[in-house]
Amino acid sequence: MADEKQEQPISILAPGLPNPARKPRQIFVAYSYRLYPKDDYRRVYNELKKAFQVDFVFADEKITSLHILQKIANYIRESRFGIYDISGWNPNVTLELGLAFGLTEKTFIAIDPAKTDINEVPSDLRGMDRIQYGSYTELQTGLERLLIQEFPVQPTHDVESQLTQLREQTVKIISDSEGLKMTDIAKLLGVSVDMAKVVVRPLVGDKLRIEGVKRGAKYYLND
Repeated sequence: MADEKQEQPISILAPGLPNPARKPRQIFVAYSYRLYPKDDYRRVYNELKKAFQVDFVFADEKITSLHILQKIANYIRESRFGIYDISGWNPNVTLELGLAFGLTEKTFIAIDPAKTDINEVPSDLRGMDRIQYGSYTELQTGLERLLIQEFPVQPTHDVESQLTQLREQTVKIISDSEGLKMTDIAKLLGVSVDMAKVVVRPLVGDKLRIEGVKRGAKYYLND
């Protein structure tokens, strides 16, 4: 996160105005820290951060003063868009989402229905497109689709099919080999190693198996 002393103040009373401090690959993320272990929840974002070369900014402070509210407004205004996980209908996340709406900033909603009393969520939000998940794997899948939509890996392909095509290619190239390392898979797919990890991970246990550990690990088709 940027050092507070270096932050340029952005008026929270000026919604919709062009923001010269906008960071095109920064994404603001708001979620309830009481619902999820910090390391587990953010691991999903950290893996996607490397693959898509984006920067996720989290507001760790509890909103207790105008100073903190201004800091969060700065994060929201300087980010390309925000992801607001309203699971549990947390007051801080609610405030941050409302602030984003007031600033007319681009917003996307995520929600785990199992952790949320849907009756607490306003009806206009219930009708919005959202990332709905029940596990970290489902959250990652939803975020992958969103990031491909906003930061296309292969702009000539439609959003829904990009990862599917990459995974189909992965299965095919592994079926033609005696086992491939992650670096080999990335090279053959024409993507970064970090993106290859995002592509391969959901296939393990279903269509693929791993033999070996760490950098020496190789991937094979399941028997």
